[in-house]
Amino acid sequence: MKNLKLSIIASLAIGLCTVSNASSLEEALTSGKVSAEFTVTYENRKMDEELTKWNNYYNDTSYSVGSFALGYKTGVWNNLSITSKFRAYTTLFEGGKGETHYKGTGDSAERFWETGDNDDVDFESLFLEYGTQNISIKAGRQALNTKWLNKTHDALNANFKFGATNIEAIWTRRMGRVTSRDYRPLSASDGVFLNKVDPSKGVYKVGITHDFGEVDLMGFYLTAPDDRDLIGGQVAYDNGTFGASAQYTAYKPDDSSLEDGSHTELKAFYKIAGYTATLGHLITSDTFKHFGMGTTNAMEEGDKIYTHDAKTTYIKINKKFGDLSSTLISGITDYDDGTVNDYSHKETTLWLGYPITKNLKGNLGYTYVDADDSDADETDLNQLNVTLTYSF
Repeated sequence: MKNLKLSIIASLAIGLCTVSNASSLEEALTSGKVSAEFTVTYENRKMDEELTKWNNYYNDTSYSVGSFALGYKTGVWNNLSITSKFRAYTTLFEGGKGETHYKGTGDSAERFWETGDNDDVDFESLFLEYGTQNISIKAGRQALNTKWLNKTHDALNANFKFGATNIEAIWTRRMGRVTSRDYRPLSASDGVFLNKVDPSKGVYKVGITHDFGEVDLMGFYLTAPDDRDLIGGQVAYDNGTFGASAQYTAYKPDDSSLEDGSHTELKAFYKIAGYTATLGHLITSDTFKHFGMGTTNAMEEGDKIYTHDAKTTYIKINKKFGDLSSTLISGITDYDDGTVNDYSHKETTLWLGYPITKNLKGNLGYTYVDADDSDADETDLNQLNVTLTYSF
């Protein structure tokens, strides 16, 4: 990775000092909160067969990356507050040094990208928020978690509550990942294409959800101007023990020579004796193009969920054993290559989380992918990752 860019840290400090000199904000600043964390993440991937596609993404890898994050959130002044958090990275060790791995050299470049905008330190969040009981407006770098838009974004995100009705309005121009387990510098065109025709225009979203008690209705519209639109809705039922939902998204390309597409998600869950069991089924047409990866991808890898004419069935089981949280996900995706060949792709993931102490938490993930032997573009995968986070 590149040398630490002290200018970013300095700019954060200067910005905070500048604000603190404003007497009208003095009380808000003195009631602000500083947070920090040290993290170490390790990942090992073993491929049954190493493939060259995606710049050797499907290669054996082993690496560990450490990071330090420092955050500051001001108090509230006239319903306004500022949240900032930067994260600095360093590679502790890695295999494959000098070898090309997806977005750089060395094994860690598969998740910690080395692109033209890459730094060893970057803002994980930096946004101004206006908030009341029924209104929340955030402008700047933030995490989004909404249908078809998630991860880290440079965005304007507004949410309004009118009784049982919630309305969201979002504009995002750049997307990436800045976390302890991933670093993908935010971009409009490098690796992430929110808008492939004109990246500077980004993506707009409007969504509305109404709560009828045990039933929720949701509708949404996303548009990448001059590129494509997504229009969809969802109906969900949840009585606390049993729940089910059905979501449909239509894909409308602006290019009249391209075909429309669609994506459907059916899901049901049941809670019993501390277990939550979820059964899901996803159907993707051969022409569907999504924004980001959305919140529909239930799998850890999930590379085939959005491929040509894919149909995915999965089961997920959540359970807490004392302080130990666990999630097991297993699914199978049937897809084709647009010709006469049909394939089957199986994936199973186990996630474990445990608070070792009040400040130290550990997470472990294991994924096994059983790829179709007849698909020359795929291979079996064993992946193990461990992350320790010390927060204070």
